[in-house]
Amino acid sequence: MSPKDDVDDAPHPTAEEADLAEPVLVPPRGLWAVALALFVLSAAAAILWAPPLRPRLKPSLVLDTWRNADIAGMRAADDALLKRVPTAPEQVALEKTILAQFGQFLQREATLSGQTADDPAARLALGAAEESVRALVQRHGRDALSRMAVQFGRDVRAAVDKSLIASRAAQQPFAQRLVAQPLPEDVSALAALAGALGPTLERTGIERQFHDGHLDPAAGQVIETIAQMRFLLLGARVQGGPPQLSSTAMLLVQHFRLEAHSGLELPRRLALLDELATADPAYPSDYARGVLLAREEEYAKAVPWFLRASTHGPFARQARDNARWCQERAEKAAATASQPAPAP
Repeated sequence: MSPKDDVDDAPHPTAEEADLAEPVLVPPRGLWAVALALFVLSAAAAILWAPPLRPRLKPSLVLDTWRNADIAGMRAADDALLKRVPTAPEQVALEKTILAQFGQFLQREATLSGQTADDPAARLALGAAEESVRALVQRHGRDALSRMAVQFGRDVRAAVDKSLIASRAAQQPFAQRLVAQPLPEDVSALAALAGALGPTLERTGIERQFHDGHLDPAAGQVIETIAQMRFLLLGARVQGGPPQLSSTAMLLVQHFRLEAHSGLELPRRLALLDELATADPAYPSDYARGVLLAREEEYAKAVPWFLRASTHGPFARQARDNARWCQERAEKAAATASQPAPAP
């Protein structure tokens, strides 16, 4: 028998058997249309009844415009003053006298923790220094006093930096180191140079600006500027008043006190904000007021200020997030307050 005969002799499927052999993965006629319609309906329902998408909030209560000051410009101006080194023997001697007299006052101030108003020795030393400064300005000009103030500021910054480094090395908070008994060598040197200025800077939270073994450059400039302001007070008897610091330097200190000072209560900060808004019209005062209120958990009061800030200025986008965030917390706080207290 030939192979062809084998094929011809094979049984052929009937029509019913051919229908049963239809591939099972092929859906019956019309099923694709039904499935597609059901899919479209379920997708539409998911879109219509799904909760609305809300962008993830990114609130921030950071306020550090004080770090944006022109530090390089301020230091360049101070460097120019420091180059005017006195050469006349009489001026050199007078400046040494001023430093000695001021040093006597600072020693009394450190001993009395800043309470020098009723101390005769402190008043005598301060008065002598003020008189010597008046003579210096009369004979050698106002820049002579400004240069001494710049050098004093640089010296105080270096002393504070050294004491902060020693504090970290000893794993001792700066505040504790300032009152340790006996005083560490670095603190004694700082007190001899700056009197009660060390504890004053500690109350501002200057230690928080010390990172990776160094002071933040802007924080270092704050220290220098505050020390300069202190030294220039010796010009109280100068005709026309003592020399004034640049507006950039003054604004730096104002911004720092408002935004980063750790020892001020909210009412004092708000008063500083009013002063700063007058001195610096470009300052984002609406946004800053919202931040200050939110930091104190005054969320409901912060919302309108953030909403105002959301319409203008560099913080507009952040203000919108902050407003929503504060609104949510204000509503949560109100709901919690309205709940009845549990029975005793």
